[in-house]
Amino acid sequence: MKRIWIIFLLCTFGSVTDHMAKEEEISKPLLRVWPAFRPEECEDWAILPYLCKRCILQGKQYAQKIFFYESGPYRLHGCYLEPEGFILEEEEK
Repeated sequence: MKRIWIIFLLCTFGSVTDHMAKEEEISKPLLRVWPAFRPEECEDWAILPYLCKRCILQGKQYAQKIFFYESGPYRLHGCYLEPEGFILEEEEK
């Protein structure tokens, strides 16, 4: 059931991406970085477990960059590594 809900949310946010790009941000983006643990733990807490596992296997941390708009937040998922910072990853398995 959790995976169905995640797929639904991804489809919903994917359809409003163009609309969000035209809106003006109401604050600076937030970078949210999770600590890197073992790949099997990604199933418990990561929003995109497959991306979390990919980041950990590359020696990076799973991260989100969250943009705030009047209509709600918009999240980009990727990895984080010092000193490069946030690295946007493709959201395809």
